[in-house]
Amino acid sequence: IDEFIYQFQVFSQYRCKVQKKTDEEIEYLKQNPMVWSVHGVLNVLHSLVDKSNINKQLEAYNTQGIPDQVAGEFGRHSLYKMLGYFSLVGLLRLHSLLGDYYQAIKVLENIELNKKSHYSRVPGCQITTYYYVGFA
Repeated sequence: IDEFIYQFQVFSQYRCKVQKKTDEEIEYLKQNPMVWSVHGVLNVLHSLVDKSNINKQLEAYNTQGIPDQVAGEFGRHSLYKMLGYFSLVGLLRLHSLLGDYYQAIKVLENIELNKKSHYSRVPGCQITTYYYVGFA
């Protein structure tokens, strides 16, 4: 997820540097405005969050409930659960990059940052989370 957002960020920067492009490149970008569009990237991340039911699982976890009861068909699989969680962190990063700090923080409403969880075992995710929460 982190690399996905990085690729979007790099392409967005590339697209904005018009002075260094040939006429052919500019024309190609004009003809293909949906390549790495913000809406497309947001759609992918929100789809992963929705498919995994990670918000419902985190809510159940925070209220001492059983996350698997609300996980749904896909959310029971650890792959989807992790993709959903990392997509939340990716949405935090993306909204921060876009300057929508309220939405960046709102995305994490079901994540308790002061508690250790099995997600905090991934240092890169933890660093990214705290960096962008501090930034937002």
